[in-house]
Amino acid sequence: MFVFHSSVGTFWIKPHQGRYVLGINDDAIGSYHSAVAAADDVFTHATGHFPWDKLDGIEEGPTDIYEWEHN
Repeated sequence: MFVFHSSVGTFWIKPHQGRYVLGINDDAIGSYHSAVAAADDVFTHATGHFPWDKLDGIEEGPTDIYEWEHN
């Protein structure tokens, strides 16, 4: 699992049935073909999670998956 702590909560990415699920705190918010694609949506503030997406230009996320914590 990959983890990124932001001001609006903890994002996570984990494999599930051949895909990768992006979530924040206790909620799954997207399904992706790769962990990199999920991390890219967090970086570009295109997650569909409004509290994070509205911080575009205000709070930066990791530029790629290698900057996320890996558990």
